Amino acid sequence: MAQQSISRNARVAIIGAGFSGIAAATALIRDGVENFTIFESAPGLGGTWWHNRYPGAEVDLESHIYSFSFEQYDWTRTHAEWHEILAYLNHVAQKWDLGRRIQLNEKVESAIWDDESQTYSIELSSGTNYGAFDAVISGVGFLNIPLIPPFARGDHPFPGPVCHTSRWQEGLSLENKRVGVLGTGSSGVQIVTEATKTAQSVTIFQLEPNWVIPKEARDFTEDERKAYSSSDTYFAERQRLYDWYDEIQRDSSHAKRDGHWNHVREQRALDYLHGELADRPDLIELVTPKFPFESRRTVNSDSYYQAIQDPKVRIVPFGAQELTERGIRDANGEEHELDVVVFATGFDAANYLGGMTVRGRGGRDLHEAWEGEPSAFLGMMVPDFPNFFMMYGPNTNASPLVTFYEAQAAFIASVLSDLDDRGATTVDVSREQFESYNTWLQDRLGLTVWGETRNYFQSKTGKIVSQWPYGPEKYLQLIEQAKTNALEFDLQRVR
Repeated sequence: MAQQSISRNARVAIIGAGFSGIAAATALIRDGVENFTIFESAPGLGGTWWHNRYPGAEVDLESHIYSFSFEQYDWTRTHAEWHEILAYLNHVAQKWDLGRRIQLNEKVESAIWDDESQTYSIELSSGTNYGAFDAVISGVGFLNIPLIPPFARGDHPFPGPVCHTSRWQEGLSLENKRVGVLGTGSSGVQIVTEATKTAQSVTIFQLEPNWVIPKEARDFTEDERKAYSSSDTYFAERQRLYDWYDEIQRDSSHAKRDGHWNHVREQRALDYLHGELADRPDLIELVTPKFPFESRRTVNSDSYYQAIQDPKVRIVPFGAQELTERGIRDANGEEHELDVVVFATGFDAANYLGGMTVRGRGGRDLHEAWEGEPSAFLGMMVPDFPNFFMMYGPNTNASPLVTFYEAQAAFIASVLSDLDDRGATTVDVSREQFESYNTWLQDRLGLTVWGETRNYFQSKTGKIVSQWPYGPEKYLQLIEQAKTNALEFDLQRVR
């Protein structure tokens, strides 16, 4: 009888049941690794799309490219709203029989490597400890720890609802309410648009405006949905979108001051701004960014500029200073009477794996190893943390996101399933390969505009830790090189 591959017996822990976790699970199944458990902190699967259910929450990427290449779906909109994405992820999980493998309401507190047994133990917030996992895959990404202003983290006198967009209060209505919104990024713009439809008033606390380009989102017609029911038509559209995103990001054209696509998109943003607000020069002055185009995340919206022209909407060009008994006092000292306060203030994005302890060889702590500057080989592996993989890890934020998730999942599944063929029990990227890759990466990132102003792409030191500088094709090429070249890795041999 042939010796069974160690990978087929491997026990794998997947942390998170969003897009990344589901991608990892399906990739493992395709490679014959069936013994895995998915730990999800929320009451349901979906990750970002379980938590971000505020009014107007919608993806910025087109539905056909913001979905798995192996799972067609009858999308109703060009850009799906949160509930449709959540339905899609549940559909995929059901089709692949993932439900029985998911433990909900279980937050992973730590993943600790044991040098002797060469396995990880997983401790959950419930106090349960699971041992003997041969590998761990983190699918928690980096946009998961809400940023809450310091003045709202403890007790405050404001009696009304206060919530972050990613932790929307069930049943919270904005109808006939005086709504205050902090933040003008993607979630802020979406919720302002929705709030304007029903609220009594909307006050936007704007530290700085953002660049906005039209999204061109709409419902599909019945004829379009019928056409996309054909696999050939569906995947041709997916490929068209893939090629488009790869083109505009090729050679960092979208993120360099002298980049062709940077100039094209900036002009589009300016034309849109001046066209939509042609009769409101006061607003043009108020919402024109002072920082280079693309040096922060560009906002996609078809309705924000129309919304802010509504008489019930006011833009306050100051940050909020404190919550009061009646609302918010801004940094200029003015008090604004409000019924509801919404924080569209984004996430502690540079805090990868925040709130989780990860220890590798010799008890080495991952956060201490990073020293505030998260980095990884291909965004997935760090030296001295064998068989530990990250999805949507450091410097892998680019479009189209799901393509990156699938590539990472396939890479991880391939590495684990190939261990026995390589005569190994563990895989750990070498220090030399890790440093060489990240030196190359930071050199390229230094050519972009992302370091020219403060943004969530950076760590506190200013190092760009979230972004990938190119399109997906370059990343996929590196993935393939790593999968086929065993010299990329420091393999721990079977004793």
